[in-house]
Amino acid sequence: MSIPKWVTIVSGIISLMGLFVGASLYLSPGTFIENVDFSLVGSRYLANMWAARQIAIAFIIGFSLLRKSADWLRLSLIAYCLMNVQDVGIGIWLGDMGLTTGASISTLLSGSMVLVLSKKGV
Repeated sequence: MSIPKWVTIVSGIISLMGLFVGASLYLSPGTFIENVDFSLVGSRYLANMWAARQIAIAFIIGFSLLRKSADWLRLSLIAYCLMNVQDVGIGIWLGDMGLTTGASISTLLSGSMVLVLSKKGV
């Protein structure tokens, strides 16, 4: 079964953004959260864990696209969607409308791609 073109394009963009965000978190985490002192070992540790998560998900999505595996892509998008659902909760809990909005959009987008891949009989 082939992956719809729009799903391929959007998933590719998500993968590239994840790689960029992950690399940026390793190099300059203060870009994302300004009021945290990343010179502290604990803060840097958490930023590196966040970066690793971003790069891992991005790599899995990208690898699924390169292999043209709708099954792998669906599974990786489910993981990405679950990650964003949690980010929505974190954004609401901390009162961060930017995180809540961005994660909500990502949840809806990835969730709709999962539904499309599931309806195609994958």
